[in-house]
Amino acid sequence: MKNKKTLYLLVLLFVTLVALWGLPEPARMLSTSRTRYPFVYFSSVEKKLMFRSADERDNVSFRDDEGRAFSKREYDLSLPLLNYRQLTVNGEMPDSIDGVAIDPRLLRTKQVNFRYSPSEKNAPRTELYIMYESQPKDAKLESPGDVFRMKDGIEFIDARTNTVNAEKSERFAASLAKAGFAFPSQWTYGNLNIRKPYDEGYFSLDAHGALFHVKMVNGRPFARNTNLDASIEPVHFSPVEPADKRFYGFLFDRSGKVYIVEENGGKYKPLRLDIGNFDPDTDELTVLGNFLYWTVAVQNAAGKRFYALNAESLSRVREASVPAPANRWDATAARLFPVYLSFRDKHSEYLAPRLHFTRASALMANLAAALLMLFVPRRTRRKRIFDSLYTLLFGIAGAIALLVVPYKKR
Repeated sequence: MKNKKTLYLLVLLFVTLVALWGLPEPARMLSTSRTRYPFVYFSSVEKKLMFRSADERDNVSFRDDEGRAFSKREYDLSLPLLNYRQLTVNGEMPDSIDGVAIDPRLLRTKQVNFRYSPSEKNAPRTELYIMYESQPKDAKLESPGDVFRMKDGIEFIDARTNTVNAEKSERFAASLAKAGFAFPSQWTYGNLNIRKPYDEGYFSLDAHGALFHVKMVNGRPFARNTNLDASIEPVHFSPVEPADKRFYGFLFDRSGKVYIVEENGGKYKPLRLDIGNFDPDTDELTVLGNFLYWTVAVQNAAGKRFYALNAESLSRVREASVPAPANRWDATAARLFPVYLSFRDKHSEYLAPRLHFTRASALMANLAAALLMLFVPRRTRRKRIFDSLYTLLFGIAGAIALLVVPYKKR
């Protein structure tokens, strides 16, 4: 008898968990609406953040961060550093902005286009990397024919024969040891894309939390401690190879700050973006920069924040925000599913069970279902009370599990 009760409870709980996922999932897929945010870019002419918005019928409107409306032509003219190709063709490109002469080469080399999403950090990785030659003789990156791994040590593996290149591995291991790198490595990030102007290798966090720069120069290993300030605790690094070689990439630290790591005469200089706290596990970051200003957007569940930063100091010039638009799924979950289960998360590439709790007002649906369970026929008074309490706890999913799992009155 006791074993049968235990088996009944285990099966009931299993079916409940399945229902906690199976019921909300199709409702989520049907009711989730696409989030639409305006495109925002800082105007070097108006000195305001300019908004380009489209409604559900794709009607486009233009305004600044103070609400002033612009025509399409006025909008284009207010953003010469964004629309310089079209304005140049039209003969409307200004000769200078803020006293700086407009030079096409300056426009190209100072452009910054960067996007970060949490799935970049929260995703499974093969942890096999390609070490390009950072100074190729023909100014073109080529695949070296081997890959390396860097966890408990560094090993280069020939991609054709799948054998370890002991000599190359030992040379890089010696260079890392000389630089003070302590294994095991916590993480290593680099830009594996071969279609880039040059290669700056990898940034790796050693066992003691020190960030190291590792690359190959003229066939020889290069390893150097960045010697960042002790107050900076790196949690992620996104490498970038900008045309002007000003910086190595974007550094995210444990306290919620975002930096670029600048090249500074062979040393590494972190320069913080003045954008407030940033959570790399939940927030998305977009940077569109020119030689005068960077436009930075930070998006999370609360909405999207926009910042205009001085391109040199990265200090804040202007800011604006747009709250997250209403999502039909949020309203549905708040009414019907106080607790539900999911295996996917937009911030992560990992599949894992995640329990979600919505508004307390959704408990009214649980209460209504619990009251109905008191009147299920052909069940003892004790079982109806159990069913009611179980439904109050697990809601509609619990009620369905109770009705599906066979119960025999004793």
